[in-house]
Amino acid sequence: MQKKRKISMILLVLMSALLVYFVITFVKQQEEMNMIQNEMKTLQYKIEKEKETQEELLKQQDMIETDEFIEKIAREKLGMVKEGERIYVDMDQ
Repeated sequence: MQKKRKISMILLVLMSALLVYFVITFVKQQEEMNMIQNEMKTLQYKIEKEKETQEELLKQQDMIETDEFIEKIAREKLGMVKEGERIYVDMDQ
């Protein structure tokens, strides 16, 4: 009888230790999964931002290739004018 009691007590301790081990492992895995999910959300946000940037750059690229844009840059940056145009300079500034 005493031997059976010792064996069942040892078995109970082992089962309890095993249960504690599984609970701790489960909690650690949950924390890691939460961290990974947060990382994924952050990366998806960055991907969306980069897609928006890419779209904006593609629009700019399309705009840069137009004659209107080239003319605008020639006027603003290079001070060029079309033939027959006159430049007026405001002396008050």
